[in-house]
Amino acid sequence: MRPELKNTWTPAINVLTWFMLVTAILSVLTRLGTKYFIFRKWTFDDGLATTSLVFCIAQSIAVSMATNNGLGQHRDMLSDLQLESMMKAEFAAVILFIASICFSKLSLLVFIRNLTPASLDRRFALVLGIFIGLWTIASIFSAAFQCDVPQTWNYLYGSCFDRAAWWNYLGVTNILSEAGIMGQALLVIVRIQTDLSRKASLASVFLIRVIVIIAIICQLAYASQSRSSTDSTFDAWAVPISTQVTQTLSIVTACSPQFKPFLDNLRSSGMGLGLTSSNGHGSKHKTYGMSSFKNSRRTQDTRSDTHELVSMPQGTHRTIVTSVPDDDAESQSSQSNIIMETRTWTVTGGLQS
Repeated sequence: MRPELKNTWTPAINVLTWFMLVTAILSVLTRLGTKYFIFRKWTFDDGLATTSLVFCIAQSIAVSMATNNGLGQHRDMLSDLQLESMMKAEFAAVILFIASICFSKLSLLVFIRNLTPASLDRRFALVLGIFIGLWTIASIFSAAFQCDVPQTWNYLYGSCFDRAAWWNYLGVTNILSEAGIMGQALLVIVRIQTDLSRKASLASVFLIRVIVIIAIICQLAYASQSRSSTDSTFDAWAVPISTQVTQTLSIVTACSPQFKPFLDNLRSSGMGLGLTSSNGHGSKHKTYGMSSFKNSRRTQDTRSDTHELVSMPQGTHRTIVTSVPDDDAESQSSQSNIIMETRTWTVTGGLQS
C-alpha cells in the first residue's frame, strides 16, 4: 500500500455508498415488480418512490466524486483544486439527499392515506404533506446559501452561518416528520376490525421506520463532532456514511409496505387498497375495506335470492320480474358456481305531469 493511502476512510465511504445505492435500487424494483404482478398497474406513490431513487442515485454519484477528490483523507494531503472539487460535490450531495428523503416520505405518506377514506385521516395526511414540502424547500434553500455568494459551497474558507446549528435543525425537523408518518399509520391500523396479533404485525412494518430516526440521530452526532475538527476532510468520514445509511433506510422502509407479504396481510385484514388484481385466467376485481363498501354491497345483492327493486327515476306503478335459472350446476368450468339468469322486465306506468 502506498504511504499516502494509509489512514484513509475513502475506500470505506465508497464501498458503503455503492452498497447502499444497490440496496435502494433493489428495494424500489421489488416494490414496482410486486405491485405490477398483483395489480397490473402502478400508482402515484410508486412514482414518488421512483423519484426518490433517482435523487438517491444522483446523490451517490456526488458522494463518489467527493471521495475521488479527497473526502476521507487527511486535509494536508490534498491540493486546493481537490478541496474545491470535494466541497462542490459535498454541496450537491446534501441538496440531493434532502430531495431524496422528501420523496421517500411523501411516497409512504400517500400510501398510508390511501388505506382509509376517513376525512380526518386524509386531512392529517394533507397537513403532514404540506409540512414535509415546506421543510424540503426551507432545507434546500438554506443548504444552497450556507456561505456567502458566489462561493456558497466553500465551507472551509468562506464566511458561513453556524453549520452545526443547521444540521441540528435539519435532523430535528426530519425526526418530527418521521414521527408524524408513523403516528398516522398507527392511528389507521388501530381502527382495523381484526385481532390484536394481526394489528401488531401490520404496525411492525411501519414501526420499523424507527431505524431511520436512529440513523438521523447518528448523523447529527457525527456532524456535531466533525465541526470542531481541524482535519475535517478526514474526521468527517462518519457523516457521509451515516447520511447514506439514512437515505437508503428511508427508501427501503417506504417500499417495505408494498412487498407481497404485507400486501396480502392488508387484504386479509380488509384494508382499502382500491386497486384491481389479476390472475393467470383473466382479470379479477377485488374490493377492500370501507372505500369499496358500496361496490361490495352491490356484489352481494346480485347474488342474493331476494332482489331489491329500485324505483324508476320518473315514477313507476308496477314492475314484474321473471327469473329463469340456467342449469349449469354440473359445469366444471371456472364459472360453475355462478348462477346464470335470464330476466324479463315489463314496466308499465307513465310520467307524472
